[in-house]
Amino acid sequence: MVGTPFKDVTKFMRALREDGIIERHRLSARNKRSRILYCSKSLDEIDPYELAIAMFSDGYFCNYSSIYYHALTNQVPKAIYICHETISNRRRKVRDITDNELRRAFIKPHRHTNYVFDIGRYSIVVVDRERNSAHGVTRRAATSRLLPKKSRVTCLERALIDAVVTPQYNGGITSVYAHYKAAQRRVNVAKLIILYKQLDFVYPYSQTIGFLLDKAGMAKHAALVYEEFPPKHIFYIDHNAKTSWSYNDKWKLYYPEGLVDED
Repeated sequence: MVGTPFKDVTKFMRALREDGIIERHRLSARNKRSRILYCSKSLDEIDPYELAIAMFSDGYFCNYSSIYYHALTNQVPKAIYICHETISNRRRKVRDITDNELRRAFIKPHRHTNYVFDIGRYSIVVVDRERNSAHGVTRRAATSRLLPKKSRVTCLERALIDAVVTPQYNGGITSVYAHYKAAQRRVNVAKLIILYKQLDFVYPYSQTIGFLLDKAGMAKHAALVYEEFPPKHIFYIDHNAKTSWSYNDKWKLYYPEGLVDED
């Protein structure tokens, strides 16, 4: 074993900096939170996906980054989405949510995180989620050149669920419908249903998922979702809900006119 004069990592890192081998970078987000990185290159020489996973080594790629990874869009994203599980697990209320509570929640605009690092032409968006909620998260495919080796990413089915829950991080609800159409021959609906149950949502996003599966040409998949989660509430496909939106009686869902290809 080779000996070292350094008794701890801090002194070792200081020596590397003094010798000009590495540089210390403090990266500040819009919400004033920061991360420290040590690197032998300038930041603009580093692939943004490599940078994101270096900042959050225990995180995983999600939302639009996952949509792009699974080739559900041709739009090259300028934002990199990485999940960092920091939120304590919620204690669920036993009572069912009411239609009035759903309406009040969905007439409001989306919330957008300010945990965003602007680095050159890219933004790294940090998505906070509950601890131990990485259902459907897998290692990137060995053949992928987009994501760093050994990094993790949500599977296709989890990506489609997340797109419904947070369309603002997936190109908007119009793009979400396009993502479902692009996934038409690749969705494992049994896996999607299992993941949905594990995620244990308060809001009935299953109605939106079933509706989009129906409209995207996956009627058999939609039928299985309907059987597993029969619609009980009047729901809304997105926030900023309007009384002028169209209504689908089967899925008890309001949605903007022209959003989907009608039968």
